[in-house]
Amino acid sequence: MPNTAVEMLPQRKYWVSGNLKMVATGLTGLIAIFVALKATAYNSGGVIGIEDHVFRMVAFASLTIWVALTIGLRRSGTAAVITLGFATFVELILEPARGQDYGTLASTNLGIVLAYCGLQLYWYRLADDRKAAKAETAA
Repeated sequence: MPNTAVEMLPQRKYWVSGNLKMVATGLTGLIAIFVALKATAYNSGGVIGIEDHVFRMVAFASLTIWVALTIGLRRSGTAAVITLGFATFVELILEPARGQDYGTLASTNLGIVLAYCGLQLYWYRLADDRKAAKAETAA
């Protein structure tokens, strides 16, 4: 029997696990949805200002990131499409019913696209780190 050590990855058990983890994930998602809805309800005056676009962009970017981390980082494209569907529903159906214009749909889409690009870069970095760790253990 060789005297080689077997590397074992640590088994982490955080305090947020099981049903509590699902509840925490759901509540975090509700907060992200409420922030996105509040951002769409924000009205700084008669004309849509730059603050309104920034708020919507940040709110929908955070909603995209939450959906991606909830359904899995590999499914960031699906998360972007889910958030895009929600944003389109809010901007094209709910907002005109309240009498607001369509002028902010571009800023919500920009937030979704920026979040998607950031998630892709994060995924590539994780993949490179895994390859480097695997190459290091093989050597």
